[in-house]
Amino acid sequence: MKKQLLYSFAFLFFAFGINAQTISLVGSCTPENDWGADYDMVTSDNISYTLYNFPLTTATDAATTGLKFRQDHDWTVNWGNANWPSGTATQGGANIMCVAGTYDITFNRTNGTYTFIPSTFTRVGIWGPAVDSQNGFAGPDVDMVTTDGIHYTLSGFYFSSGTAYFRYNDDSFTTFGSVSFPTGNAVEHGPSIQVTGGEWFVTYNKDTGAYSFAYPSIGILGTATSVGWGEDIDLSTNDGFEYIINNLPLTDGVAKFRKDNLWDQNWGSLGFPSATGIQNGPDIPVTAGTYNIVFQKASGHYLFTNTLSNPEHSISKIKIYPNPTTTVWNLSHTTNIDSVELFDVSGKVIGEFSPNSTQFQLDATTLSKGVYFVKIKSGLDFTVQKIIRN
Repeated sequence: MKKQLLYSFAFLFFAFGINAQTISLVGSCTPENDWGADYDMVTSDNISYTLYNFPLTTATDAATTGLKFRQDHDWTVNWGNANWPSGTATQGGANIMCVAGTYDITFNRTNGTYTFIPSTFTRVGIWGPAVDSQNGFAGPDVDMVTTDGIHYTLSGFYFSSGTAYFRYNDDSFTTFGSVSFPTGNAVEHGPSIQVTGGEWFVTYNKDTGAYSFAYPSIGILGTATSVGWGEDIDLSTNDGFEYIINNLPLTDGVAKFRKDNLWDQNWGSLGFPSATGIQNGPDIPVTAGTYNIVFQKASGHYLFTNTLSNPEHSISKIKIYPNPTTTVWNLSHTTNIDSVELFDVSGKVIGEFSPNSTQFQLDATTLSKGVYFVKIKSGLDFTVQKIIRN
């Protein structure tokens, strides 16, 4: 018989329709130390699931110990990721390598994100229409991660344009806000924060109320870099779409790109000096040199340009006019334009073209007003430019 245990301050029973899913925590780190004993989580929307004041032991072997989330007490649908104390679990992913303690646990069934926060720490979440555009303030928080109960972070979440608060322990009477964006100092019962839609890396200091919504960081690391696998050398960005670093010395070795100094999202490929990195792909084989590096977050495409080389035709010579426009953008280059990709602000590809010409017209009449990005490739070189439809 499966043992169904719930650890929480209060238990609420929610009735769902016939298609409602049960999500449970299972693994060697649970009190039963049994991969067959499910501990059901609580939900009010069949999306966000919680388990409070739950004791865990330490995972010691990645192959046989750890934790997973699974659906309807069956291994057909299960989620895992080795990262601790937070990450994005994937179907059939690795065991979560937990550390002993008592935790408040959250899991999102739709996107796989999870957090384990020590129960002695205040749970800080972001709450409001910017987080849940459909339910607004009737929806759940998206919980932030902390290792000290003071500094909280949120990575890999896409916000809608709208308002939000920082909220403690899901309590609507303990909210913190400010009129400032993307940085500010939140005060208790302050005004809601007007968030601009997009992917943001959010930091919050519980002691001071200081917060920041910043573009996600993209770093490069590996044996080809001066820091090895221990830390990231961050690239810079002006738009959260294209990331660059210039004059970076590299040795013979391997490298990878990753986001927000976490392995949740990382890119690699066997191609060098240019290729499209894939999630959890192989290490990039790097040849020694000093490079200008460009990385595109939406597609994973990267380019290493040796600063000692002097190509006859530079993709930087691309011309886009008029910009902004209401009708068309004219693209011209000194050599053939091989491909053109059009992206919206979320990074979704909304158009792909193969001009095979030095001139190309990109139609803007069917697009809504706003900001877009265009990736233009010529030979091994590419560039990403911001374009505006008025």
